[in-house]
Amino acid sequence: MLMAILQHTPVWVYVLFVALLGLGWMQSRDRVVPYFRAFVLPCMMMLFSMYGVASAFGMGIGVIAWSIGMMIVMALGIRIKTFYNAIYIEERNAFAIKGSWLWLALMMVIFWLKFSVGVVLARELKIVSEPWFILGISLCYGLLSGIFLVRVIILWKIKSIQVKH
Repeated sequence: MLMAILQHTPVWVYVLFVALLGLGWMQSRDRVVPYFRAFVLPCMMMLFSMYGVASAFGMGIGVIAWSIGMMIVMALGIRIKTFYNAIYIEERNAFAIKGSWLWLALMMVIFWLKFSVGVVLARELKIVSEPWFILGISLCYGLLSGIFLVRVIILWKIKSIQVKH
């Protein structure tokens, strides 16, 4: 069955997987990132996650569960010091960001979650219409996306604090 799933997977999914691996590997290295680019990846991953909910379950209860997950992580994540691993460099309008494997792990979890839901949808399993499944998957997407939202908020916060001083 696994081979059948892999054989019927569109090529673009493999390309996306490799691209996410590359992006995740880049996130593991210390780097200087221009201001605008520092926000692109987190925003893209949030959109990818939201798209996963909307494409699988529509714009109903799943979106609400996704939003709740985002808010939960946002409320908790802003207090976690390990997310504050960047310094704003005003003269370069860029961030010096310490590398972390966390971002690759998050990208892979979102990718594999989306892939698994896609397989379940393609196989037309009845579980897809179960409210607990919709709520659970959507909440997971929201919790994972919330970490990227926290990243965006913290970068903005770091810049605003450092520019004022």
